[in-house]
Amino acid sequence: MEQFGMALLSQVPLRETISHASEMVSQLLFGETFTVLEKYTHWLRIRTDADGYEAWVDSKQIQLIPKEQHQLWVSDTQAAFTLTPYNRIQRTGDLSQFPVGMGCRLPVLENGIFQTSETGFSSLEALMTAEKRQALTETERREALLKSAAQWLNTPYLWGGKSIFGTDCSGFTQTLYRIYGIRLPRDAKDQAGAGEAVNFLDEAKPADLLFFDNENEQIVHVGIYMGNNRIIHASGMVRIDTIDHQGIYRQDTKNYSHKLRLIRRMF
Repeated sequence: MEQFGMALLSQVPLRETISHASEMVSQLLFGETFTVLEKYTHWLRIRTDADGYEAWVDSKQIQLIPKEQHQLWVSDTQAAFTLTPYNRIQRTGDLSQFPVGMGCRLPVLENGIFQTSETGFSSLEALMTAEKRQALTETERREALLKSAAQWLNTPYLWGGKSIFGTDCSGFTQTLYRIYGIRLPRDAKDQAGAGEAVNFLDEAKPADLLFFDNENEQIVHVGIYMGNNRIIHASGMVRIDTIDHQGIYRQDTKNYSHKLRLIRRMF
């Protein structure tokens, strides 16, 4: 019998193996759904619905949901996303609050409330609703995405992280793009296959994605082009650096830290 679930905490670690000491390979943010593939004691091996990532999660940190609810909530068509760096999700039943960051998800809103079979949840801060997303022009969406990205400045780098409290490079881009209606794969090497190619940096638009490779020509890094030869990306922390046709140039260290390989346009 298939089982499905949802995260109802701000961020839930996804582990490579069945141990809290195991490598965190990604996270579930509040409101994200998944399919259960396997169970071992209190651990579940899951596949995330948004990006197909497979990993282990502690069952004490998630909520199993019926198939009917899963089918209603799996799509982002009606989903609203938290838009401020720090937000509070309030449970209607007892008015308790869940601290969450930008990019957490309320799958379906009715009168401002996401209603489960047990309780409802509402946001105490601004949301990017489906209606707001649909009303944005391309230029407005690019400007809004960059404005949101700038609010992540100085977020610490965290391998496997994808929240404003700690993120890796592809978690940063994935979470931001999803707020604005675009689902990206989880890892940079896979994100590099999405969208359309842009041939030269001087043809890039603000909010295009820039990809970087290593000495083996493997894609290992991604960032968001800001225009005017600037990039915002997660490297040690979320930061803004100079970008040219060679790669990312860091003014503080006076060297190139990443070699530019690809430019992709997602919208």
